[in-house]
Amino acid sequence: MAPSGKLIGYVEISKSGDIFHDIIRHNPHEMVAIAPEKVHNCELHEGEKGVVGSVVSWHFTYDGKRKISKQIIESVNKENHTVSFKVIGGELVDKLYKSFRITFHVEPKVMGKWGQLL
Repeated sequence: MAPSGKLIGYVEISKSGDIFHDIIRHNPHEMVAIAPEKVHNCELHEGEKGVVGSVVSWHFTYDGKRKISKQIIESVNKENHTVSFKVIGGELVDKLYKSFRITFHVEPKVMGKWGQLL
């Protein structure tokens, strides 16, 4: 039986959420410059960058091995800073899971009641 569930991770970035959302949506190939040890390429196969229904493939390193993940953009919400991808090819769905979705959601930093970032 394949694992199921939801994994949520938080990564603090030094730029605004708008900038990161625009990179993921319109210029995903720029992730190579941001994380060259992890992301090697992002290719557009069908459609237009950042448009629902477009197909892209990510070339990345995981667990010391180079991998490829082919994905279709399922949804884009500029107001909520989200982009969702459905994995349609590559090791994630060929060997590990029946289905796999990736959602990037950028949240602004929020000040807590004592002045620290939450």
